[in-house]
Amino acid sequence: MTSPIVGVIMGVILGASLVLTGLTNPDKIIGALRFKDYYATRMVVVSVLVAMLGTWILSIFGIANLNIEPAVILPVLIGGACLGIGLGLTGFWIDALITVLGMILGAHVYILIYPSVIVPLEKIFNFGSVTLPQITGTPAKMWVVPIVVVGSLTLLITKSLKPRIGTGDLGAKERFPDTLGRGIIAGEEGLNLRSDCLKAAFVYRRWKNLLFLVMLLCLLLNQASFWLVTTGQVDISQYTNTDKPAVMGNDSMQSDRAAVPAEKSPAIGLFGFDLTFKLLATILRVTSIVLILTSAFYALIMSFGMSVTFKGKLAGLGYICGALFMAVTVFIMVMPWQNFFGPIVIGATYTPQELVKWCTTDISNTFIMVLFYLRFTGYWALVLLLLLFAQLRSFRWVKAYKSLV
Repeated sequence: MTSPIVGVIMGVILGASLVLTGLTNPDKIIGALRFKDYYATRMVVVSVLVAMLGTWILSIFGIANLNIEPAVILPVLIGGACLGIGLGLTGFWIDALITVLGMILGAHVYILIYPSVIVPLEKIFNFGSVTLPQITGTPAKMWVVPIVVVGSLTLLITKSLKPRIGTGDLGAKERFPDTLGRGIIAGEEGLNLRSDCLKAAFVYRRWKNLLFLVMLLCLLLNQASFWLVTTGQVDISQYTNTDKPAVMGNDSMQSDRAAVPAEKSPAIGLFGFDLTFKLLATILRVTSIVLILTSAFYALIMSFGMSVTFKGKLAGLGYICGALFMAVTVFIMVMPWQNFFGPIVIGATYTPQELVKWCTTDISNTFIMVLFYLRFTGYWALVLLLLLFAQLRSFRWVKAYKSLV
């Protein structure tokens, strides 16, 4: 298994763990940074203690294979400070989308400044690939046991500490679920919560509509690329192993094509450029990447919409739940699973090489022809249909919660 796949799997496991433990709730992160809610702190302490204790036990039996990174103190402190500031400024809402772009930009900046900035910083307070037991010359249990004891006591102490909250007008009739899991709240605070949820819902509506248009455009470009190649409007002979592309179709189609002169048809013009297969392949790659990313963000927006609908007791919860299910299904279907698992599992997106391979295959056999068009047209139509249904359900959700305004 290659390292990128391992990274994706571990990232999915980490993300699922964060969601299941509630660490994607921005209120809990802000509460931890303000020392008002210790839930996130407790989860981090538990993770550290389990990892430390487990690694120590495995090392006793000789099972652990430790890969100790150099202890570069200054870059770690700077990186930790940037991470803490980022957690405080953003959350698992619309800001998270901007944060993702910032992470990508930050990674590129880090690569650019690594030789001139990071390398000199790594030489400051660099203790090398050592551990605390190695530095102090003491056995590992002298560190693990006290840290586990202190951590366990911290968990016991913070367990009795409740989040500090304000009190509302308990005599009000409206009661709302609380964002920090504190039961229900009422009065003016509850009305403010509903107002904030309505504002968030309007923001999510604009984002989902924009992402829908981008996904629709990518799907149309994807299908247009397929038909341009299949119908011979774009020449792919130079990208095959033979001088001429393999014949596709039945005997009548073969005889019709044989009657056509062997002249090279002029390339199609697109915004002043000749639409060659090289340009079409670039368009196909870009649309595939954009389609995957936007489908993921589209599903996240639906998830955010369902969250604010539930927390603010807005109307249309059933509609947004259905839209979320369809959006997640669309994301799963557009992923190019064939690149990871081979032809066993396929996705709606594909590479130019895969398109050339299929289009140069003899599909005179009826079964092969059906598979061919189901692969590139039927699958695409199913994704488009699910996307349209998801958008329709979200329209009904918007209409439902707008009735409260």
